[in-house]
Amino acid sequence: MEIKSRKEDFEKLFADMSKGYMAAKAEADRQRAMGKHDYNIFTLFHGFSDEVNLHSNFIASLLDPNGDHYKSDLFLKLFLETCGIDDFSIDTSRVTVFKEFKHIDIYISDGKKHIILENKVYAKDQPTQIARYIKAIQKEGVKESDSVKDEDICVLYLHPDGKLPDDQSFGDYHAKLLGENPSIKFKVISYGKEILSWIDKCKNEVSNITDLNVFLSQYKDVIEMIYDRYKRIDNMETAKFVEIFKENYTAVSEVASNYQETRKKIIDGFFENVKENLEKDEAIKGTYSIELNSVAYRPIVIKNITSQDEKWKNFYFTVEFQKSSTYSMPFVGFRRVESSKNEIKAINFKNPEITQLKNKPTEHFLAYSDEIFKEDICENIIKDKLSPEDFAGTIKGILEQFEKYNLSQK
Repeated sequence: MEIKSRKEDFEKLFADMSKGYMAAKAEADRQRAMGKHDYNIFTLFHGFSDEVNLHSNFIASLLDPNGDHYKSDLFLKLFLETCGIDDFSIDTSRVTVFKEFKHIDIYISDGKKHIILENKVYAKDQPTQIARYIKAIQKEGVKESDSVKDEDICVLYLHPDGKLPDDQSFGDYHAKLLGENPSIKFKVISYGKEILSWIDKCKNEVSNITDLNVFLSQYKDVIEMIYDRYKRIDNMETAKFVEIFKENYTAVSEVASNYQETRKKIIDGFFENVKENLEKDEAIKGTYSIELNSVAYRPIVIKNITSQDEKWKNFYFTVEFQKSSTYSMPFVGFRRVESSKNEIKAINFKNPEITQLKNKPTEHFLAYSDEIFKEDICENIIKDKLSPEDFAGTIKGILEQFEKYNLSQK
């Protein structure tokens, strides 16, 4: 019963994977054909979380009635409305928008009313930060002859999660901002709620202006990146796989836990067949010894046991995986014999110029190649791109070439 159940689990997993992947790929291809893409002018120059250079700059440019969008105070009015401060009575026709005024991210003022917008994406609050900004406006934001009353100041705190600033950020203005009867207007807004809603309203107002609409749409994508909700077209297949894996968790776990062991068994079985093919050849049989798995990461080792040539005392042919735990990155070639008596270094010898083994000598390998298998050896074996017979023939050809050379030191 358990075996049948596991079989059914695996059949469902692979059926779902095949069906799901093809559906996701078809949808991604359809979107590309419609001209959709993941090219974003904002992230081309700045990271998606760049508070100053990306977010503050773009938001300020839209809020500025004198901005190059030529929409006057339209976007500013929509912003005040969306943030719920359209009753603040700031004269949008006389507004000036400043960036980084006295270290304030965005400062909006008509000369009498003052909006401080503090923008946080991932940066932490600094001690008395908001308090310092309010004091800066009261002391230097207007002419000395004017007095800035508390009720003429509004502080907006923009945060992805809509969180309050740290208490230390308020300094001695905590009661004025958050007390029972606050004298300074204070509100927390978020990218996911107010800013996205504002951008949508702006888009609706300029739906017939293609280039502005494109920029607004791309900025929406940047906001989605902040929340890790943006889905790239080329990630559709991956997203579908995650869904499939969740639905088939038991079978997926079984596959994952047995992957490396199964992969090693396939490769070991391949080299067992290579050995059998080589031992059928009379030129190999009796002249060479062939060992399997003499070392964990060397599935095959071939040594000449009859030749008196000095080179065969120092080197043997092998396939060695550089990443032994995953049986990957195979080197094929002649390796030096490791022993306490043998202090020879392969790098001190001239390259024997064997056709298939192009790489120059190293300390351990006299002549080798890391390209004979090219792609994943296990995948090539399973897909019959590499047969034991063909590889046995390759080894025989390499051995014949090697025997023709009298090795000489550099």
